[in-house]
Amino acid sequence: MARFKQIPQDYLYKKLLTHWGNVVKNYKNDCRDDDFFDVVRNCFDHDKGVELIEAAYSPAELAEMAKVRARNCRLDLSDPLDDIFCALWNNEGARDKCRVVLDTVREYMEAECGPGTEDIVARRFDELVRVLKLNELEAELLVFAYVRDQTCFSWPVRVEDREKPLYYAMALDRSYDEVVKAMSPQGKLLKLGLLDSDYDFSRRTLGGFMDGTSDETIERRFYSKSEGKDILPWEFFGDLSTKDGEVLKRMVTASGGKCNILLYGAPGTGKTSFARSLAKELGRTAWEIRQGDEDGRNMKSEARMMGIQVCNGQGDPATSLMIVDEADELLRGSSGGFSLFGLFGFDTGGKSTEKGVMNSILDEMKIPAVWISNAPAGAMDESVRRRFDYSICFERLTGAQRVSIWRNQVAKHGLEALVPESKMEEYAARYETSAGGISTVLANVKRMAPAPDKVDELVATLMKPHCKLMGVKDANTFLPAKDYSLDGLNIRGKVSLERLVKAARNYLDAGFSAASEDKPRMNILLYGPPGTGKTEFVKYLGKELDRKVVVMRGSDILSKWVGESEQNIVRAFRQAEAEHAILFFDEVDGLLQDRTHAARSWEITQVNELLQQMENFDGIMVAATNFSKNLDPATMRRFTFKLEFGYLDDAGKKAFFERMFKTKLSDEECAELRLLRNVAPGDFRTVRQEMFYLGEDATNAERIAALKEECAVKKDGDKSRAIGFAA
Repeated sequence: MARFKQIPQDYLYKKLLTHWGNVVKNYKNDCRDDDFFDVVRNCFDHDKGVELIEAAYSPAELAEMAKVRARNCRLDLSDPLDDIFCALWNNEGARDKCRVVLDTVREYMEAECGPGTEDIVARRFDELVRVLKLNELEAELLVFAYVRDQTCFSWPVRVEDREKPLYYAMALDRSYDEVVKAMSPQGKLLKLGLLDSDYDFSRRTLGGFMDGTSDETIERRFYSKSEGKDILPWEFFGDLSTKDGEVLKRMVTASGGKCNILLYGAPGTGKTSFARSLAKELGRTAWEIRQGDEDGRNMKSEARMMGIQVCNGQGDPATSLMIVDEADELLRGSSGGFSLFGLFGFDTGGKSTEKGVMNSILDEMKIPAVWISNAPAGAMDESVRRRFDYSICFERLTGAQRVSIWRNQVAKHGLEALVPESKMEEYAARYETSAGGISTVLANVKRMAPAPDKVDELVATLMKPHCKLMGVKDANTFLPAKDYSLDGLNIRGKVSLERLVKAARNYLDAGFSAASEDKPRMNILLYGPPGTGKTEFVKYLGKELDRKVVVMRGSDILSKWVGESEQNIVRAFRQAEAEHAILFFDEVDGLLQDRTHAARSWEITQVNELLQQMENFDGIMVAATNFSKNLDPATMRRFTFKLEFGYLDDAGKKAFFERMFKTKLSDEECAELRLLRNVAPGDFRTVRQEMFYLGEDATNAERIAALKEECAVKKDGDKSRAIGFAA
């Protein structure tokens, strides 16, 4: 109470006296906690209190109570006022007079307070009531919860959480039934998280709003008006604006209010920009639900949900569009454990909402809303997904889209003189980053103002750490080694690698949709032990055909969400087709495993999906595996060409040795090299790097010894034949 007295707040003080006085009037049992009388001890003069007691009780009554042995009933007028009144209250015969004296004390304290002026707390409560549309009882309950939290108010006994509605009714002098209804989970106080699960006012709920340390309005704490900066022109989105966009404009306009739209897919693909441009195209005010507080900390899902409901109650359905960005946690389904309490605690974890709460919010929307998520569709509960009126999946950016983004951002930053069109195309092909990454790099280029001949170097310097941070691949890294050659490779198949390259070129020259008796396909399987040159050949193929290679591994495709792996497979083929790129599945055995050994249904469906996409793909698809025997039997007929990369034969070993080490072998050294089994092209590169980093001139004997060690550590040597062993 000391803090309360040092910072006078007439509004809270008067409310405290009112609520405390109602409990004095309505409570009938013994007082087991003398803290209940702290308000008198802290705010009323001791001598004046004793004077009122002596006027109400006869000397005999006071003397009789002084003889009582029970601690909470023994009266001593020299004690502090809280102990004195606790003793009077607990002497049952004296309780009625005690209640009268306490009411008189309350009247004195109210009179001493004077008329006063309305303070900041009163104004903040008025704003809360207005914005949240609280009724009279809800407002009274919230005020009392705040009084309990901020003042010395205490119950006369220990109150269990389940009993609190009864005592709230007592303090407000209201009926128990109406208080229970207002404090139910369906009521606004709990639904909006204004009371926590213990029916208490959470101190974190409204931060500095209640005490006036923040000048921000209650609405702005939860959502803000999109200022319209950097909104891209509607036509920038191409097919999205002409197809999906036209449907959305008609849908939102015709909805008259509720219309839930979901934009989901890969991060950095323009979902937020599209939503803002949609609002501008519709001529509507875009209200964006905040993701963090004024200190930059992430808001909990509960706080954002309250913002959604506040905005939903304030926005005009005819002129507004709500944008809920980064909605992953809100839409990610969970079967339990979520509550709308403790609003304004902050958390960076990947939690999820209870689906019933999310469904209720979606059902009760009054204004059109765009929900934006980087989470895959499978991460959302089916009952949540089916509540969206329309959805758009944003795929990873294609090369053409990245060129458009480079062009737009270069113009935005006024860098046309430094970054010509040819450079935009080069950067778009090399750096497969998002619009945000491109904008950040160009903003720094503008600030650093390099000379024209230094722009390439600066862009590379800025892009390299960004791509590493974001896990973005540098397209320039998927190129064959400078000294790469097909000579020496041990290929077992119907065609040579040279003829395969020619066949692929003929396929491209004929066009993806060439007319023939059979739909042309160019699916190529490369199989064999690790290090035998499969991946390096794909790099070479891309360079020879002047085609980008889209590389997919199991980590890019497989997902823990049901159905998402199949969708990722479809997206991979779409991306390659859109960019006229070679689609390369590395270690494809993880995706095309034999279905007869499948233990789960999704292991079968992902194989089915991949086979179907291979059947209909209008492009070059290459798959590589170290374990061809693990592939599903139906896979083999889907491949136009199947080539086995084997360990090097004697001629190949000699060719790689002399090319990689730029040396000549003597007859004795050739004989020693022939004795090595299971030698792969990758072994030569490993040994060459080893010798380079040692910084010493190596002899051929040392190189052969190092190769021997590389072969010795292999676990999967080809035991069926002794490659290179002299007959």
